[in-house]
Order: sequence, then structure tokens, then C-alpha cells
Amino acid sequence: MASLTIKLPDDQKNEIEAVAQRKNYNSTSECVREALRDKVEEDLVLRPEVAEKLRKRIKKYEEEESEGYTLEELDEELGLY
Repeated sequence: MASLTIKLPDDQKNEIEAVAQRKNYNSTSECVREALRDKVEEDLVLRPEVAEKLRKRIKKYEEEESEGYTLEELDEELGLY
């Protein structure tokens, strides 16, 4: 298994250790790996509310016969990030 060294503020390190202990992880590394895995999966999956916004925007776009939108305009309207 590869390793990665990161620097954290002391209070954040303490919070991670507390969560790891409270949730009975075998180590803080296990706790951090799970949190990172969850975050990556969350970022890869299109959330239902975002998918619905996209569907509505596509329908509106088709109805308006618009010239198009920039990525910035879509991001602002849909709040993807």
C-alpha cells in the first residue's frame, strides 16, 4: 500500500483522532482512507438534485432555441461546484 504524508493543523489532527476513536476505527489512517473514499465517490456521482437541474436546463435550452451558454454561466445557474 502506498503512503502519503500531509500536514494538518493540530486541531484538525485532534478531530480526526477523536472521530477515529469514537467510531472504533483500527487507526486514524483507516478513518482518513474511508473519508477520502467517500469524498471521491461523492464527487464522481451526479447527485439527484443536480441531475434534475440539468434536465430542466436542457429542456429550457431546447425550448428557447438559445445560442448557448458558457461553462461559467451554467455553473453559476446550476451551482454544481
